Amino acid sequence: MSTKDNLAETPQSTTQHISPSQRAAVVIAMLGETAAKPIVEMLDDEAIANIAASLETITVLAREQLIEIVIDFLRQLRMNSGSLRGGSDSARKILEGVLDEPRLQLVYGMDQAEDDIPVVAPKLDNLSDIWTELAKREASNTATYLAGLTPNIIALILRNLETTLCSELICLLDEDVQTKVLGEMVDPPPASPDIDSVIARMIKMEYLQAAESIEADDTTQLQSVGEMLSLVPNERRKSLMGFLQESHAEKVDPIQRGMFAIEDLPKILNRNQIPVLFKALDQAFLMEVLTCLQAQYGEVAEYFLSNISNRMADQFRSELERLPAPDAAKAEQIEKDFLTKMMELKRDGVVTVERIKEEAPSE
Repeated sequence: MSTKDNLAETPQSTTQHISPSQRAAVVIAMLGETAAKPIVEMLDDEAIANIAASLETITVLAREQLIEIVIDFLRQLRMNSGSLRGGSDSARKILEGVLDEPRLQLVYGMDQAEDDIPVVAPKLDNLSDIWTELAKREASNTATYLAGLTPNIIALILRNLETTLCSELICLLDEDVQTKVLGEMVDPPPASPDIDSVIARMIKMEYLQAAESIEADDTTQLQSVGEMLSLVPNERRKSLMGFLQESHAEKVDPIQRGMFAIEDLPKILNRNQIPVLFKALDQAFLMEVLTCLQAQYGEVAEYFLSNISNRMADQFRSELERLPAPDAAKAEQIEKDFLTKMMELKRDGVVTVERIKEEAPSE
């Protein structure tokens, strides 16, 4: 059967009800502001009004419908001009990186026999890096990802991995999946760089990059937990941190990086940040903070005062000599308010809070 006969059996279009003006509106909208601007500038007012009206009449278009509209547009453009910008070879090369083979055939297969279509293997640059990165991931997480794929795809992935890891991953899959995957592995399709390329890129987008995003979000969330614990009374915070150390030891480090313990301020607030902090705080509130620090955290108070101008430090010390220390309840509230303000300043980018690396002792 010829290619044309095969294409004649493609599923019925899902966009037959969409008018030509709506299709044009969709294509222009999908180009984005920068790319669409030169086109829109060439249209008269009536055409622009029609496009605007067409967009307003569209409710929701599924992704497959959008793809079908764009493919139809490209096919019509090719039939009219015989090329896209950069020539037909350039256009085909661009589309090969975007469309899968069936959709590419819809664009180019209407007037070319299958034998006439040049086969261009996808670029294999950095594919080995993808397999290497996959091998570094936690096996249990990789197995969870594989479990959502079909057995034939799992088998194609496993044949690109080292034997020991391949065995470990199979053991982590459900038994019924194991048998199906092994069946695919003992009777595999011919090796194909094209297929391996597509699968590698799929893994990168669906698993490797997604996992990086999730890990980043998880770290941010854990640091938020640390900020929250900073506002808990000291004894209770120590108890909670003890619980986390026992039951979630692997998550303690990012939590601690997000914590703002008063006694740790000299370790997480660089010297050049002290003048910035003093300037950002209300002077009356700053005086309350220094009074509280001097009574309970003398080293922290001295760290603050030794990193501002001598004149200002002398003024604060003079004031501190005549002010009484707050009672325990008042001091706890001042500490809480101060830490809350510190978190706000950190989130707003006013001050930078990061654990200061300790200098190695000189020999």
